[in-house]
Amino acid sequence: MIHRDSIYSPLYPGNLTAEEHMDRLYNYTTLRAKMIESRMSSAALDYNTTRVQPRVEFVPTLYVLELVIGTPRHAREHRKARYLMMDTSSGLVWLQCQPCIHCWSPPAVVFDPRTSQSFAPVPCNHPLCDLRIPHQFQCINHQCHYTYMYGHPSLTRGVLATETFGFASDRGGFEFVHNFAFGCSHDSQNFNSLGSVVSGIAGFNRKRTSFLSQMNQGQANGKFVYCLQRETNRPSVLKFGENAVLHGPHVKKVPFEDIHSEIDYFVSLIDVSVENRRVGFPPGTFRVRIEHGVLKGGFFIDSGSAYSSFNTGGPYERVKNTFEEYFSSVQNGSDFMAPPENVVVIDQRCFCVMIGKSQTVNTLGAYQQRNYQMSFDIQSRTISYAPADCTRDA
Repeated sequence: MIHRDSIYSPLYPGNLTAEEHMDRLYNYTTLRAKMIESRMSSAALDYNTTRVQPRVEFVPTLYVLELVIGTPRHAREHRKARYLMMDTSSGLVWLQCQPCIHCWSPPAVVFDPRTSQSFAPVPCNHPLCDLRIPHQFQCINHQCHYTYMYGHPSLTRGVLATETFGFASDRGGFEFVHNFAFGCSHDSQNFNSLGSVVSGIAGFNRKRTSFLSQMNQGQANGKFVYCLQRETNRPSVLKFGENAVLHGPHVKKVPFEDIHSEIDYFVSLIDVSVENRRVGFPPGTFRVRIEHGVLKGGFFIDSGSAYSSFNTGGPYERVKNTFEEYFSSVQNGSDFMAPPENVVVIDQRCFCVMIGKSQTVNTLGAYQQRNYQMSFDIQSRTISYAPADCTRDA
């Protein structure tokens, strides 16, 4: 996992000041919150609606995955590194493919299935081609065609296919997964903000077409873990299967909440503390609910959001006030303890609490997850976590 602002990232923006970096994190999180709001609105309405939705383009996530795709037809040809945005709020792995109706990247970045001998379109009777969802899958010329929306108006359309995916191994070289199902996108609309070197998106939710579900057919066994480093320029490691199981006395575990949405990894948040001061939220404050056709509430674990956010109209204001009360006075269970360096940024010119506000979902963002092992298990439907030195995990 490469942070998009890292010197190792194909999207590296150059040497930023601390203030410029915080501005970028703020913009990422604000725009992503709007995108998630649009997607939660679509989830509540099941995409079949005449309700007018605001225009919200897909927002880049924080972490990029590097991988190789396909099997060259000629021995002299080399597999080319490709980059996909890691998105825990969506359920499809896809990349731009030739021939392209709408693509945001130059031809060199767009995958050409004709150059790979392992590419195969998925037939309509494939288990992943669920024709009972007509707005997502259709059978055309005996091939499974898909449409996947990220709120209005970002969408990808193309052919569901299988291919060989290769991932960097801790033993050197690559580990290959064969017959990996993905979307070969011939029509990718409103993804310009991803950057021209990014080929597509790797969805990591619990849906059957997601990255994790595909890996679940072999090595992953429904589990993955990441440990985000504090330093942006250091890559973080993504592990699967038994390597994703956490052990030790400091490991805590919480179950997922089922909300029947593309956006998974919701947990039941009870309360928030600043130092030893409980905010004292009433029971049910963070329950998932539907208001005016929009899913609201809940608490979402999201590595794609830069920092944590809380709903306006109550939760955000109360957390903000508790911080103000705590700092003005400065002279057990499954608590998630974010250390000070994961909450505040102190620079020569500013002091910033890295918590924002949202209109819909409450989020635990990447900034507060740093130096924590975050382990996701879709079979036991739990998230485990423990404090860690993520530099030792790289």
